[in-house]
Amino acid sequence: MSAKTFPLSSRSATTSLKQPKEITSYSRTFDGDFVNDDSCLSYFYLPDSDVDTCIDLGAGFKNFKEVDEDLNSSFKGFLQSIQHHEEVNNSKIKADIITFRGNMTKLLTLPYNSQDPLFFNIVFFDGHFFIAEDKPTTAANSKQPPPTDPVKRMMYSGYKFESIATVPKPLSEVSRATIDKRPKKVVNNIEQYCSVVRTGIGKTKIVLGGEVDCVWDFKPSDKSGNPLDHYVELKTSKTILQAGQAVTFEKKLFRTWAQCFLLGIPRVIYGFRDENLILRSVEEYRVDEIPVMLKTNPVNNNPRKINCTDALKWYGAVVEWIVNQVPKKEDKAYRLSFDPATKHMNLVELLPDVAGSLLRGGIVSDEFKKHRLARREAAAKAASAQ
Repeated sequence: MSAKTFPLSSRSATTSLKQPKEITSYSRTFDGDFVNDDSCLSYFYLPDSDVDTCIDLGAGFKNFKEVDEDLNSSFKGFLQSIQHHEEVNNSKIKADIITFRGNMTKLLTLPYNSQDPLFFNIVFFDGHFFIAEDKPTTAANSKQPPPTDPVKRMMYSGYKFESIATVPKPLSEVSRATIDKRPKKVVNNIEQYCSVVRTGIGKTKIVLGGEVDCVWDFKPSDKSGNPLDHYVELKTSKTILQAGQAVTFEKKLFRTWAQCFLLGIPRVIYGFRDENLILRSVEEYRVDEIPVMLKTNPVNNNPRKINCTDALKWYGAVVEWIVNQVPKKEDKAYRLSFDPATKHMNLVELLPDVAGSLLRGGIVSDEFKKHRLARREAAAKAASAQ
């Protein structure tokens, strides 16, 4: 297969996004195990009286328990949850693309965040394109320097904010001792609750897996309610004291909008910290209002303001291109990359020795393959018996 390219200037005529709908969820425990339940779902709780105490979001940094990157990028739990859903419902999910929300966020925001290269690996199996970021290659080609200790502390402050702004159960079920101990709790980014949603754009059906920081009030226990309506994204940012900082925050808010929009999360809560990582204020944003905020911000005089509709037109175009251009061959693997110099997406077939590990469970686990192949065999037998 010869290399194929797609310019960043491309746009689709439609921005019709299929309303995200949760089809299942799963948790990643502190031990790194994946379980098909809501055991790691957190609940928002941060009264104004707590914010007024000037919480130190850098406290406990030395005791931070950080997730192994291989575990963080693994499709294992994601596919395990899909398999469980299919077994319970005796039905195969319908999707052209299966991937993590973070990968599609990077594609969606690319028109306004095109300074760094991107590298994705794609394999086709049983009717789906599975897309995974090749993080080592992306990191090796990034212009961003390795994080310094102050940068690591700043990144930690986001996890600390999540820790102090949530409780592990609905408030009525949480003890006073648990609430009071939140500031001293050892922070980790290993435990995780993830939602798996069915969505898409244009004619392309997409299944996304993405972390959910917490629930605002409760998660509906039956199919009559939409869990997505209750989810909350938690973020931190530097306090805004001047116009330049407001413009910088716009870019961060745009990425947050993309994250939430793709998964169907309606509410974002930002904790604003000073230079010493002290929490100074908390603000809530409605995700559906962010595009208007970005478009009408009077502080930003840039003639090319961030336009969420424009980003969606690009997203629709590149997703359609991927589905139409990647061959549907289960014995091949492909590399999708973005070159910031040429402003083009590039698609090439990976050499057999490079593709080998991706095809042998590197993206699609052997367990999931076995599950799907068994379904294929059962369907074939049922068809021949008729």
